[in-house]
Amino acid sequence: MTALVPARPADLAALAALMAGPAPVRFIAGGTDLLLSRRQLPREGLLVDLTAVEGLAGIETGGSDIVIGGATTVAALEVHAGLADRFPALAQAAAECGSVQIRNRATIAGNIANAAPAADLVPVLALAEARLRLVMPGGGRAEVALGDFSAGSGAVIAHVVLPGEKLLPRSAFVKLGPRRDLTISRLNMAAMGEFADGRFGALRLVAGSLGPRPVRLTRAEAALAGRPLAAAPLADFLGALSAEVDAAIPERTSRAWKRQAICGVGLDLIARLCGLSPRGAPFDEVS
Repeated sequence: MTALVPARPADLAALAALMAGPAPVRFIAGGTDLLLSRRQLPREGLLVDLTAVEGLAGIETGGSDIVIGGATTVAALEVHAGLADRFPALAQAAAECGSVQIRNRATIAGNIANAAPAADLVPVLALAEARLRLVMPGGGRAEVALGDFSAGSGAVIAHVVLPGEKLLPRSAFVKLGPRRDLTISRLNMAAMGEFADGRFGALRLVAGSLGPRPVRLTRAEAALAGRPLAAAPLADFLGALSAEVDAAIPERTSRAWKRQAICGVGLDLIARLCGLSPRGAPFDEVS
């Protein structure tokens, strides 16, 4: 084969058959990375359009697990009522992912496969301990943890599974960028936890843009888990966040400003998780 040939499989079986064939295979869904980076298309092989594959787009929230098709657009994540009810952090992250035009084309699998440190959806998916159902090179099937997925492996992310037993009652997402809208994250954070009667229960925190992969913030979790929402625990929380930055990027020139920035992002995140304003008590006592 000496030319690039388009292919549009109708279902997963047809997709697997193409992947089992002898021709080199490349995949495209939203195509936003191709447009924005001005990457060149490959010169030969199959260019497989994933948008027509039956079952590869859609969001199921009615069962124990949340199941999201890999070709589901970011815009669909943003407006899905069931997702906003069960895991609002993902809907919030989707709402802040690029422009309206980008969200209408970009897909959840593309956000994962691009493997950008500043990706907005990936820290939220890591928070939920997402699992990926894959169609492998050669046409076989596999399921792996999000953290074990290797971008560039040639596998297609068919579905993203958020295990129901990992989801806690509340979740939230906050990002920081160089401008208010349409911005690439310089720092983002996602939280999931329990909060009732002014006290935290279990709590999980993940940050993006602190390294090549999302970072679990266990020190910051321990500073708030099981404690009341009050000035002293929040002060401990801010100290723990600065320590997380020191541990994650000890030699980076961005460490100094990120030690400060993460504190503001962290307070906004906890306020959003609790359904409160970050401008009122007890947040204004430590900010």
